[in-house]
Order: sequence, then C-alpha cells, then structure tokens
Amino acid sequence: MGSALAVICGLLLWVMPVGEKWSEASYDYLFRFGTREVTNQIVVVLMDNDAYAEESQTREQPWDRSLHAKLLNKLADDGCRMVVFDVFFRKQGDVEEDKALAAAMHRLRDVVLTAEQANVAHPGLDAAQPTLPLETFLNASHTNWGVAWLNPDLDMIVRRHWPFPNPGPYPSLPWTAASLSGARLSEMPAERWLRYYDFNKAWPSLSYHLALAKGPNYFRNKIVFIGSKPRTSLPDGEADKFQTPYTSWTGEAVGGVEILVTSYLNLMNGDWLRRLAWPMEGLLLILTGTVLGGMLSRFSRGKAFGLAIVAALVFTIIGIGLSYFTNLWFPWLIIVYGQVPGALAWAILMPLKVNVELRPAPDKTIVLTFPEDKLPYAPDYELFEPSIGEGGFGKVWIVRNAIGQWQALKAVYQSKFGDNRHPYESEFKGLQKYKPVSEKHPGLLRIDLVSKMKDDGYFYYVMELGDAQVPGWEQNPVSYRPRDLENMRKQSGNKPLPVAECLRIGTVLVDALDFLHRQGLTHRDIKPSNVIFVNGRPKLADVGLVTDIRPLEQINTFVGTPGYMPPPPERPGTQQADIYALGMMLYVISTGNDPKFFPDIATTLLERRDHADFIRLDSIILKACQPDTVQRYQTSSEMLRDLQGASKQ
Repeated sequence: MGSALAVICGLLLWVMPVGEKWSEASYDYLFRFGTREVTNQIVVVLMDNDAYAEESQTREQPWDRSLHAKLLNKLADDGCRMVVFDVFFRKQGDVEEDKALAAAMHRLRDVVLTAEQANVAHPGLDAAQPTLPLETFLNASHTNWGVAWLNPDLDMIVRRHWPFPNPGPYPSLPWTAASLSGARLSEMPAERWLRYYDFNKAWPSLSYHLALAKGPNYFRNKIVFIGSKPRTSLPDGEADKFQTPYTSWTGEAVGGVEILVTSYLNLMNGDWLRRLAWPMEGLLLILTGTVLGGMLSRFSRGKAFGLAIVAALVFTIIGIGLSYFTNLWFPWLIIVYGQVPGALAWAILMPLKVNVELRPAPDKTIVLTFPEDKLPYAPDYELFEPSIGEGGFGKVWIVRNAIGQWQALKAVYQSKFGDNRHPYESEFKGLQKYKPVSEKHPGLLRIDLVSKMKDDGYFYYVMELGDAQVPGWEQNPVSYRPRDLENMRKQSGNKPLPVAECLRIGTVLVDALDFLHRQGLTHRDIKPSNVIFVNGRPKLADVGLVTDIRPLEQINTFVGTPGYMPPPPERPGTQQADIYALGMMLYVISTGNDPKFFPDIATTLLERRDHADFIRLDSIILKACQPDTVQRYQTSSEMLRDLQGASKQ
C-alpha cells in the first residue's frame, strides 16, 4: 500500500497540469547549484542605457547605422572571427550610411543578420514567413541570416530552444551562427532545452561606446554578439525582455541577446539538455515509488522521517548531477515533493491503524456519515444510479422530471471543501445569481431549479441536458455522456475544426459571455470541456464559479484552469480574463494544439483551403490572448464585432 501510494502520487503529478509546476521547477533549480564553464571566445556588445546616453541615441528608435559601420570596421581591423546582429535591418535608412554599413560587413569574415517575424502582431505566423533584412545587407553578409525568436512558457521563462523541436523550416539566429562556426548539427528535429550559464562569468559584456574605445586587437578571433539591453531588469512588459530560471530567486529579467548567446553556446558545445523519454520517466517514477513506499513503511516514524530527508537529498543530488555531468534531465522534484511525502505519510499513518485499540463507547454509539455517499433527496425527480460524473465539488446524475423530461441534477457537498465553509456558500450564492439570467440567453446553460441548503450538508440544482454523444441512451440512462467541445475534439483525433465552425462557436459563446458580463457576472472557467451542445447549439456550462464582477483589489481567490488563465501577474476572475480564456479556447479548437503551445501554429494550417479565413480568426485570437491587457479586447462586445465581421467575409 505504501508503494502504491507513492507510485500514484508520482504518476498523478507527472501527467496532471498541477505537476507541470514541479517539472518546470525541476528544470529551473538545475542551475541553482552551479553551471558549466564556457571557454568560447564570446563578447557581447550591448546597446544599454549608458550607450544610448553616450552616443546620443533614442530608445525605441533605430540605432545610428554609422555607429554600426564604425564598430564593424574596428572589429574587422582587429580580426574578429564573426559578428552576430540581434538587430533588425528591415527598412532602408540614409543611403550613404547604408553603403558604409554594407561595406563594413564585406570586410568581416562572417556576419549573421536577424530575420524579423512576418508580422509582430501575429507571432503564430512568424516561423512560416520570416522577413529577411534589406537586400543590400543580405548580400553584404553572404545571405547569412536566422530568425531571432524566443518562446517563453506561460510564466514567461524561456526554457527551450526555438523552434521546439528544432531545427524548424527556417534557421534560428543561433543555429546559423553555430553552423558557420563549425558546429556539427544534425538536421534531424530534436527537442532541446537550454543549458543556462552564469551570465556574469560566461562572457564579457561591453557597453557599445566602451567597445568602440577598446584598444587594438581586443576582438581578435572572437565571436561578437550585438544586441539591446532593456531599460531596466524588472520583469515587466518591456519589449525584448525575458525571464530565466534565475528569475525565481533574483527577480530580474534579461535581454533576448543573452539568451540567444546561450542557445549558440549550447549548439557549439553540444551542451543543450534533453529530457528523458516519457517511457523512461514513467518507469523511473514507478521504480522510485515502489522502493520509497516499501522502504519507509518498514521503519518507525522517527527513522522513517530521517530516511525521507536522506532520500530527498539523494534524489536532489542525482537530479542535479545527472544534468551537470550528462545532457539529461528529468522532473526530480516530483520524487522529492510528491513521492517521498506520500511514502512518509503512509509510514506515519500505518502504525496508527495497527496499534490503536478500538473499544466500544459505553453510553452511546458514534456513527460517522459521509454526505457525498448519500443520494440527494429530490422527490419530484426520478434519479438514475450510478452517477454519470464526479468533480471536485460534487456529483451529477441523470434524472427525469414529473412530465418525463430528461435533465441533469448536480449535488454539491459541504464535505468536499473540508472545514472551510466559504467555497460551499459561494457556490450556492453564485447559482442564485446565475439562475435568473440563464433563462434569458440561448448561449447559457439553463438552470431550472436550485434547492435549499440541506441540513445534511449539501444542495442540488437541476439543469437542462446536453446532447448525447451516442443516440439511444434513454434505454440505459447511466450510459449517457454529454457532447461537449472537449470530447468532440478527442473523437476527431484533436484535429483542427473548420474555420467556419470555429467562428460559429466563437460568435455564439462570445455573445453569451457579453450578455453575462452586462449582467455584472463573470464565468471564471471557460474551456472546451465546459462548452456543452444543446440541440446542436454551443452553450457555456459548469457555472459553479460564476460570480459578481469586482474591482481587482477585491479579488482574493485565484480560480480557473491552467492554460486558460491569463499569465501572471494578471489576476484571473475578471472580464478580461474571461476574454483571454475564450480566445485560448478558440486557439485550441482552430489549431488542434494544447494551450501550452500558444501562439505556435503548424505550417500545414497555412496550406488549408480556408487559409485567408484562418488568418482573420488568428488575428482575433491573438488580440484576445494578448498578455498586455491594454492591447487585449477591453470588452467582449468588441471581440463579438470582430468575430461577426470575420464570419461575413
């Protein structure tokens, strides 16, 4: 039993969304205990605050190309090995300055230029259609170019090489630079994780004006990366600013050029990290859970606690050492914070079960009841057992009312919330507010009845029944399964839905959401599994989290589903968070991707017949899911107008 508990704890954390945080933390903390040294001759020249001031340049404006020409001529005089520009040269500037810069590029052995994304406002299309530099500079660099693009996770930390897997259809900037430097790179796509180095020790970083002032031959045989340094190191919304695993303990963000240098060194030295294949990880978690559970339960509580600490330290050392001495990593914190505590809990509880002497009470008998095992008392409905579904708050049954209509009944139990009665009461109040408005819009799942809160610690509500996945279920009511957007995707093999169908679904749901917002309510949990079809019409369902629209300072609960919640530090539970969730749902059904891959899209989607319609839909999705709330739709009615306009074209 101890082994089984430890194995289950590990596997659940491994496959469930909540465990992604432990997996990401396992990667992040690999670099907390030391990094590999870098011997490559790298110099990073930064356009930082001092350089802007010294060279009289203006932020948000292109850097003076005569300064670039001056720097490149100095690098050529010094015998610089290669220059990599994390700078876009997409527009023509002063003719004479452009000629001088192109001439300076000609003098160098190798220059790699940045290819810009096709449209910065539509990053989902970037990898498919890069915009190359001006032909003048492209010829001067011998057509050496690469896409400078980083793909952060939802917490804005960059953990993987772009594209993932790579290489992709177009080379990245580090890939081109490493190829020119003689790195042996396989064209076979592989999933590569970044191995971070200590930015303060791995390479020297010079302010642009100091690089110009360096003595002769300083840059001989060196690789020079030129890029911008953000105005501040605060992790805010400034352009070309990203977070790294070090952010969790320093709170500082870095410029994109430093991560591009990291990617280049990974490729040059074969330093990138590879995660263990999923069969190996699964087998490892089964083995460690079996050993931990079986071992700790054989000792007394004190010894088991001490051994648990030792085991946690051992697996920490193994996890970190594996990545340091090899190129492999695995989510070791799932073992440390999932399996070890699970095995220890069983080891502590097992003696209680064995040694406690049970004696009958002399005066009375104490009966412990569990309301969630008790059927709700609904005398006006015929209830069919067993339940057809169970969630975190209660259970759902198929019922038939007095006039023979099929409906769904959900019971919500106080015991599901433990000793905290507030969520139980909040669920009841939310349904009280939602029921009257549910009857006034066809895009909302209608609630027909909400019972009183019973003394036994539960209440129930009755709602309209969604379409069934399989016809003929009435002969065996417990076989009923609702047709929702999630199972519809799974039945199609997670293939993208036609754009016309996505627009139809999106228009109906945004219209319903707009109505809900105008009633002063937010949904707070929009996702494919919470969209149910009734007579073929999509409806927002699972309304237990519906609540009043409140000011940000009054929001003290964080609810929703990871992947459909806006990225931090934005708080969920707002109108704009609902808009973000609905946009992410449209991304999922229109591309077939999981939310974690947003905003990436497969190049095959650009070859479909409804290509133009898809681009219009994608622009709406990207605006709905903008991390910056200022650039996002401010109201659901704005998003509704765009969807209706796209449907008419």
